[in-house]
Amino acid sequence: MKTKGKAWHLVVTVLLILAFVYTAFFGVSAKYGDVTTTYIKGAKDIRFGVDIKGGVNVTFVPSENYDATEEQLEAAQLVIENRLVALNVTDYELYVDPSSDSLILEFPWQSGETDFDPESAIQEIGTTAYLTFREGSSADGDLILDGSMIESAAAQYGPVTSGGASEYYVSLKFTDEGAKAFGEATTRLAASNGTISIWLDDENVSTATVNAAITDGEAIITSSASNPFTQDAVVKMARQINSGALPFALKVDSYSTVSPSLGENSLSAMVLAGLIAFALIVVLMTALYRLPGFLACIALAGQVAATLAFVSGYFPVFESFTLTLPGIAGIILAIGMGVDANVITAERIKEELRSGKSLDGALKSGFARGLTPIIDGNVTIVIVAIVLMGAFGPSDGLFAKALHFVFFAFGPSTAGTIYAFGYTLLTGVLLNFVFGVFATRVMIRGAASIKALRNPWLYGADKNAPAEKKPINFVSLRKRFLTISACLMAAIVLCAVVLGVRLDTEFTGGAMITLSYEDSFDLSAVQKTASAALGSKDLTLQTGENVATGEQTLKISMPGTETVTTDEVQNLLDSLNEQYPDNAFAQLSLSNVSAAMGTKFLQKSLVAVVFALVLILLYIALRFKNIGGLTGGMMAVLALVNDLMVVFGTFVLLRTPLDGNFIAAMLTILGYSINDTVVVYDRIRENRALMGKKASFEELVNRSVN
Repeated sequence: MKTKGKAWHLVVTVLLILAFVYTAFFGVSAKYGDVTTTYIKGAKDIRFGVDIKGGVNVTFVPSENYDATEEQLEAAQLVIENRLVALNVTDYELYVDPSSDSLILEFPWQSGETDFDPESAIQEIGTTAYLTFREGSSADGDLILDGSMIESAAAQYGPVTSGGASEYYVSLKFTDEGAKAFGEATTRLAASNGTISIWLDDENVSTATVNAAITDGEAIITSSASNPFTQDAVVKMARQINSGALPFALKVDSYSTVSPSLGENSLSAMVLAGLIAFALIVVLMTALYRLPGFLACIALAGQVAATLAFVSGYFPVFESFTLTLPGIAGIILAIGMGVDANVITAERIKEELRSGKSLDGALKSGFARGLTPIIDGNVTIVIVAIVLMGAFGPSDGLFAKALHFVFFAFGPSTAGTIYAFGYTLLTGVLLNFVFGVFATRVMIRGAASIKALRNPWLYGADKNAPAEKKPINFVSLRKRFLTISACLMAAIVLCAVVLGVRLDTEFTGGAMITLSYEDSFDLSAVQKTASAALGSKDLTLQTGENVATGEQTLKISMPGTETVTTDEVQNLLDSLNEQYPDNAFAQLSLSNVSAAMGTKFLQKSLVAVVFALVLILLYIALRFKNIGGLTGGMMAVLALVNDLMVVFGTFVLLRTPLDGNFIAAMLTILGYSINDTVVVYDRIRENRALMGKKASFEELVNRSVN
């Protein structure tokens, strides 16, 4: 039998992957003078979420239990988008959640930003800014026109009357409808020296006597002599008028901030960890599987590059995607699945060579028999990814619409975090078929067509026949395994009951301030200082270490009814640094989450995990109906619960609060665990066909697991 591969298949595939990896990481651009033109976006163009880059996450809801319509929410979304652009905040994500009448906004810090005040920006973004001109000096006066009849507003400085002193004011240009209404009103009021008052929401900003008709479609807003406008005031007013009026007043339901230094250091640590991990994978795969292992690593590099390409906007037909910390976890899981796919194939090739087959026969049989477990394993991961994207994606997304019947009560909450995990995971797993399956096999077949590379040893064969290993009787040890597992589960439950399960403010609601510090301090003394500075005695303090930066951290938590402003955080820092100057306290992050939002996030996360488990159970029951079906699916889920409980127990023992990262960790373990089970089930199914029904179940399982 001759191999179907050609030598040029290997060369061309390797060159194409390497070229793609280079362009995906570094992009393609040209610089002419001070102008840089980007032709292909690279890793440097990736948009990072606020948990990496640092920034603000805020949820707005209508004030005073206002029941907003979907059209009003969309109108509010447009106004907020206009105000963000006016604030030079263009890299943002804004979602509407009609089910809970909320708008979820997330935007990162701008490059080089050092004095940005997030609370002021949030306040400006959420101000209704309803501008009205009324007859008389009362807010109850007859309405002349409102902000919808103003074409533009501009902040100005100069004399507003001939020979008058210069001052700040806002100049207005009316629409045709506004000019007509203003002209008619001033013509009528000029005859009696009447007055016109200008109101922004419920605040009177200007009142003037009408001495003459104004029919040119323009007017100005001036301040009183006792309270003159400042430059910032007129700029802000003009900006709000130009952006339009919100259809209802907004209040902040929750918001959080992350310092840029914290995110940047975390990203640097992850990049370094990724490079080290990939280097170790190359060494390990090459040592264990020789040429197929090395070629698999080239394909794996292509898979990683392609995943980043779909995130960065490398392909013009796909928009760039915001990458968060859970999104990076999704990439890691997809890489693991890519390694698994190649391990399965390489192991099958080694096994076929050991059975005495020729190189070409071993490759053909190894590729064929290794494909089924790869498909089944990846499909289970695709199920997890789709559930996550349907649960935490925007309501107009494909998967959100398909799974609306499951998550209709929750809305698109936390769309920018866990949703990114699902997106990168789904993208990576689908790319695994392109690189981990197709590209790897093309390269291996191409290598096998080269005479110098046809030595079976290069593909995993042993120079000397290995000694027959005594098979382990796993089935006879099942009671021992079950006892160990049951005891472990009981211990975890006992620890959870005795020690308690700590939930992060992300789930419970409340406020959390994370500070960095140097040296050591008396925790009880710091708690007294913090309580006095924040005006609250109900504080929980926990020290720790940021694994990315090596900084010592202090987390100050407050219960779900408490919120903290940036001014209060600054007061806290001033008090701590005054009392303990050697500790150099500095803010890393601030989080305010309403109790309702936290509870909804927790409930939705649990529903997503359970629903994913149900779908996996049904898939396994269908795919392996000949070796247990539904029973096999139930056992797979039971084993999966065992693994997830270990993760849960680790968080409990380390006294680490459960948060969104805990959910990401659980889902990552879920993916690896179910893939391992599928690989074993697939070998049982294969051996059932080979051994026939005469073989006992115990013999079948032992041979397959061995």
